[in-house]
Amino acid sequence: MKYLKSLAMVIAADVFSLFIGLTLAGSSMPLVKGISAVCTVGILVVIMADFAVKTARDDIKNRRDVSDGKKIVSAFGMGLSASAPAFLSWIILYISVSCKEFNFYRWHKIINGYFLQIYNFINADANSSALSMNEVWVMFPLAFIPAAVFITAYILAFKRTLFAEK
Repeated sequence: MKYLKSLAMVIAADVFSLFIGLTLAGSSMPLVKGISAVCTVGILVVIMADFAVKTARDDIKNRRDVSDGKKIVSAFGMGLSASAPAFLSWIILYISVSCKEFNFYRWHKIINGYFLQIYNFINADANSSALSMNEVWVMFPLAFIPAAVFITAYILAFKRTLFAEK
């Protein structure tokens, strides 16, 4: 259930980021696009970090028969499930650019709405055929940002809350 909840949080961040990103995407000014990029990535970071902190506090408060190490492993699983849509989307984008059979870049931007402006900085075109393989590989690390944020926030909150109790 926790894994589905982390996935739902990423989807919520995506929807909210798309609203902000598409509202500000109409501007051709680089400053507005930069502000939009910071805001949408910030939305992802705040939502995922808040969820991670609440999850860590709940895990400590509930004190099930699970060791602290298993809770940390569970946090890694939740982080990876949060990154699953972005990673799967990147794989499909990679195939799309490699095969040049179908156009997936515009969908990749929507699935990863929190990176919409960053993708527009990399390549503003909406067609997969306009992307080079180097641009696709530049996008690869972005797929793991949700996991990195969740795992880092969870571990920090878990250790802080655990030490505060002792």
